[in-house]
Amino acid sequence: MINLKLVVFALVIGFGLVSCGNNESNRDALVRKRIIQKIEMDGMGMLKDLKIESVNKLNDSTYKGVHSFSNPIFNKEIRVTRNYTFTADLDSITKKEGVKTEVKSEGEWVETGF
Repeated sequence: MINLKLVVFALVIGFGLVSCGNNESNRDALVRKRIIQKIEMDGMGMLKDLKIESVNKLNDSTYKGVHSFSNPIFNKEIRVTRNYTFTADLDSITKKEGVKTEVKSEGEWVETGF
């Protein structure tokens, strides 16, 4: 009888841990999706080879995203770091703030200053 209680307890704890972890990964996936959509809309079809390098949570509604792409007008690879502020439910971006813009030159990332 003790073994049955232990098994049930382990299942309940295991389910609880998996449920919490899954919810966080769903939130991360939604944030990543909304950031990609925002970048694509801002780029108006001019971005090639878009790569999301990182997305890091700064607080409950703000995330820092780093992405790079090829710009066919400048014929250069560009990397942008931005802070994205989301609604409480993380469904949409309310504000984006540019942190840093870099251009790849001679194989190195160089900050542009704009």
